[in-house]
This record gives sequence, C-alpha cells and structure tokens, in this order.
Amino acid sequence: MSTTEAPWQAVLDSDGCPYTVHHHAAAHSFAERQALPFPWSQAVKTLAFTTSDFPLLLVVLRAEDRVDFARLAALSGTSRSRLRAADAGLLAAEGLVPGGVPPVSHRPGVPCLIDAAVANPGRPVYCGAGSADRTLQIDSADLARLPRAQVGALSR
Repeated sequence: MSTTEAPWQAVLDSDGCPYTVHHHAAAHSFAERQALPFPWSQAVKTLAFTTSDFPLLLVVLRAEDRVDFARLAALSGTSRSRLRAADAGLLAAEGLVPGGVPPVSHRPGVPCLIDAAVANPGRPVYCGAGSADRTLQIDSADLARLPRAQVGALSR
C-alpha cells in the first residue's frame, strides 16, 4: 500500500484496499502511455462524465474499448441526452487532469461504473492516478468491490 498522496488514496486506504502508485515520466499521448512498463492488455482508462443527477460519474473501461452510451445511460439511470463529458474545469476542481483520472473519487456520492470486461478477479489493472506521471496498480476485483462501484456491460 502506498503512502497517501492524493485525496482519492484515502478512500482506498480506509477500505483496506491494496494498491501501488507507480511514478514515471509524464505520459500524455497514446504512444507514451503504451511505452510505460505496464502490460497494455491490463491498461484501463477512467472517463469522467456529469449528469443532472451526478456532478461527477466515473466510467472504467479497458484502454482499447469505447463506451456504449446507451448502456452507460441505462446503467447510470439517466438518458443519453443528459450525459456530458466532464470538462477540464470540473476535473481541475477535483484536482485531476484529463488522461490521469483515477477510478475512485474522494468526493461522497461519486459512483464508479466498471465495464464487466475489466472486473476480472486476481488480475491487476493499471489506470490513472490523478496526473500524467503516476499510474495506479490495483486488483480489478478490489476495484469492483469498492462501495460506490457497480459492474455492468458498458463497452461496445
């Protein structure tokens, strides 16, 4: 377990969830992310959305997958027309940067919807850790069991 450096880490720490935060050179582009020393087949991304019901909604997919907006709307209980990508201002208010969004938030009530293809027990995944120079390693089963996590079919 890592020393708490970011507010979202306190959520993992309080849940007793094991994880590792890897520090590395900033990776912004697709090629830079693929060059990181982590198995690309286990890379996941966290997309941030906002709706009228949720100021922030986190969606976790495998790095190569695309979100199915109809499925996302159904799982989040809203309509497709109410889903909006979180803008850089909202991410900045959360202390996050595009491309480095972690799959857990320290803010109360922020749900994390995880694509079923990610939730694979006993398999670590590598994802955003709040900035372009950090990567979170966490077991996908631990991620899926967090209190605000919900697993469902989200990719197309």
